[in-house]
Amino acid sequence: MTGSDDPVMIVLGGDQLALDTAQELCLLQGHRVIVVWRRDLDFERAVEAVGAVFIAGQPDSPEALNRAGVRHAITILALSSDDQLNLHAALLARDANPRIRLVLRQFNRRLARKIEQNLPDCSVVSLAWHSAATYAAAALDAGCFRGLQFPEPEGPLTGFATRIAKNCGVGDCTLAEAEQVLSTRIVAVDGAAPTARDAVIAPEAELVVYGELAKLLRTAPSTPVISSHTTIAQKFRKLRRGERARRPRLNPILVRLAVAAFVVFVAGAAYFRAALGTTWLDAVYFVIATMTTTGYGDITPNRKDLTEVIAAMLLMLSGTTLTGLFIAFGASLLTRVHWVTLQGLRPLHRRGHIIVCGAGSIGSAVIELLLALGKRLVVIEQSPDTAIVELARERRFDLLTGDASRDETLDLCNIDAAHSIVALTNVDTLNLEIALGARARNPTMPAVLRIAEPTFAASIARHFGFRTTFSVAALAAPAFVGMSRFSGSRGRVAYAGQEFALGEFTVDEDVQPRAPEGAILLAVSENGEFRLAVDFDALEPGQQALIMVPLALFREGKDTLAAVAERFLHGR
Repeated sequence: MTGSDDPVMIVLGGDQLALDTAQELCLLQGHRVIVVWRRDLDFERAVEAVGAVFIAGQPDSPEALNRAGVRHAITILALSSDDQLNLHAALLARDANPRIRLVLRQFNRRLARKIEQNLPDCSVVSLAWHSAATYAAAALDAGCFRGLQFPEPEGPLTGFATRIAKNCGVGDCTLAEAEQVLSTRIVAVDGAAPTARDAVIAPEAELVVYGELAKLLRTAPSTPVISSHTTIAQKFRKLRRGERARRPRLNPILVRLAVAAFVVFVAGAAYFRAALGTTWLDAVYFVIATMTTTGYGDITPNRKDLTEVIAAMLLMLSGTTLTGLFIAFGASLLTRVHWVTLQGLRPLHRRGHIIVCGAGSIGSAVIELLLALGKRLVVIEQSPDTAIVELARERRFDLLTGDASRDETLDLCNIDAAHSIVALTNVDTLNLEIALGARARNPTMPAVLRIAEPTFAASIARHFGFRTTFSVAALAAPAFVGMSRFSGSRGRVAYAGQEFALGEFTVDEDVQPRAPEGAILLAVSENGEFRLAVDFDALEPGQQALIMVPLALFREGKDTLAAVAERFLHGR
């Protein structure tokens, strides 16, 4: 329980992210949470239901901030979808309270970095890039449930994944031996943190491992690829679903023109064979030369016979007309083929590729992360902008312009031979439709879904069996909560009913960090070089360290985020 004298944290925002962040903050101890947003009765009830106080007002107005207690607040989290509003409100809060900590949500990752560098005691998060790491990691490895770049912002893509010991070749190995074989950190064995480095791992044990995705993929379960040859059983199933193969239809106008040209040609050849008293070959030669207006003059009609002259003239006119029409249709067909090629609407024959549906802010970040690992991509976007078109040309991935929920679009992607599909559009039901359509074509292929509302995401995962279904708000809210007290927060990871806060710290000169209770050291980075780490005592000044701390310490009031950061950074 919190009292009226407890420090205040202010949240600005009126969407699911703001609500999830307020709820996460309310679960911690020792402060009050106040949400400021425009008048919205439904949102106000939701805020009060999670234990926070709602204040109606313009979030970037001094009057609303003053009513929220900004002069005495310790942190303000500006989380609206409007970047300018977030920055303006944060600057107003800093004017009213120079000691307040600022946490901002910004779309532009580069701008976020520059704001952090120029504004003291401020953390800025790009929502797209924060969540993209998890979507990309899950697309690469179906057993991966959390991804992050370490160190930020240009470090390698890393992640947490589940493995079965015997499937990875580490059954009956000690913990230290297994970590060396897998090139990962083993953070849990059958849901419990390992207690000794020489403990033997049972073959059936379920492991939770952390490491670089490039190395995690060596032990990732392989995705079965359906043969490109359709079996009799598959054909039968398609017939039962009414999916008979459609034969290409000929253009009816082109067919009529061909018939007309053939009739004129045969009639002309027959007439002039008799009229000229020559062979069939000479008659055919004369008709072709006349219809194509070649006119060599070696064979000519009898100028004194009016019928022959009129027949030759009609043959010339019909030949010119039909030839012109054929040329027009041919040019139209070539133009359409060229346009279709430019738009990317073509059947693909890749194998082992990842299909990314939606190239918006999150989709673009996922594409860049996957390309950095050298993966083959097929991207489907209904309205691609020039940036994604140029990226497709430069990085040589396939870009299809179309609706990924349509069966015809998915059929172009050689989905039977794909590694996985990632649905990242802005519409939850559209993402579900894409995943269901992909499953109908390749039931064994992993599908990663972006779903906005966390409870809806959990329901979809539970009822449709899509295990890799993630909410952007659920991924980002814990990171914003951690950043409310220190800049190194990287969010949260949960497994086996346990939750851990992730933190990234730079070791100070001549200071020996104190490990928080139950903390696990995951990795260190020095001069851009990533390596796994085990011993807190081996940390050296200047290194960046990634640790995980049990969240129960904070929720049970045994510790605070700020105190953990203080002990780790300054040894006190």
